[in-house]
Amino acid sequence: MRYLKKERSPWELINLVDSDLNEFVEKLKELFEEGLVESINGKLYLTSKGEEERDRLNLKVYNTRCDRCEGRGIVKDPFGVLDEYKKITSNRPRPTAEYDQGYIKEEDVMRRIAFIYERGDLENSEIIVIGDDDLISLGMGLTELPKKIEVLEIDDRLIEYINRIAQEYGFSIHARRFDVREDLPEDLFKKFDVFITDPVETIEGITLFLSRAAGGLKGKGSAGYFGLTHLEASLTKWREIEKRLLEMNFVITDMLRDFNVYPMKDNLEIAEKDYLIYRRIYELTGSERIDADFYRSTLIRIEAIDEVRPIVSGKVELKDEIYVDDESLVTAKATRR
Repeated sequence: MRYLKKERSPWELINLVDSDLNEFVEKLKELFEEGLVESINGKLYLTSKGEEERDRLNLKVYNTRCDRCEGRGIVKDPFGVLDEYKKITSNRPRPTAEYDQGYIKEEDVMRRIAFIYERGDLENSEIIVIGDDDLISLGMGLTELPKKIEVLEIDDRLIEYINRIAQEYGFSIHARRFDVREDLPEDLFKKFDVFITDPVETIEGITLFLSRAAGGLKGKGSAGYFGLTHLEASLTKWREIEKRLLEMNFVITDMLRDFNVYPMKDNLEIAEKDYLIYRRIYELTGSERIDADFYRSTLIRIEAIDEVRPIVSGKVELKDEIYVDDESLVTAKATRR
């Protein structure tokens, strides 16, 4: 209720509250049922009863985020290569639901690289990237700081694109085909200082991605970076993921909340009405368009404190359960169940 001082799109409101999408929808239902909120032309408003309740609770809104860095704490172009990065990614392959793809804003890619640099994990590092929808490998290549970058990717379009650009620019980057259901290639075991991945958010899926990535690390002191939302991952799921990281001998050193923003206009691979969260929001509010970049993820850094122990090894037979569970409301594959 705090953020309904003025009219809000439900998609804007998602950005402002601390809950997963299932919780958000259930709470919004309660507000409607209690007569505290109404929807007019797809916009949310407090009713007179809602305004009275807001005043009774003394709910106020203050701006707590830095305008210069958009609340990220990291500037967007410390290396001076953002314009060139936008140029070389301008003809990138479009995301496809087949592999649950989606990419973040170019500015956020540069912020992520800046953070990796700040933590001492970029210069002279050997880096493995598992899944590169964001084309972060090319952004890191532009900085000329990593020693080498190996990209493991299932999408042949991205493999061709990354290798072509890397050859044109003389980057020490190589991309090859890889399915996380297969074991890590033998020549990549324990060869890297850093891994970067943006895993799916089912427990089975994220365990698989993190295990494959961990298998590539040299050992104690090696670091990993991955994104995790609070939209398709409840706190219960976060707890289980943290337990599995500890089991693999990792500790969490840094968490940058909502650091990565996914531009919806670029990532809507299927029709809006086909997304499960769209259907549920539409049924409640009548909102006909996703009009805000509501999908964001927290950037997490982990570090190995001892020998890395991946939970999963060898080939696995998982299928759609890698991508989909009861919290997968923005995962395109969930619409095909």
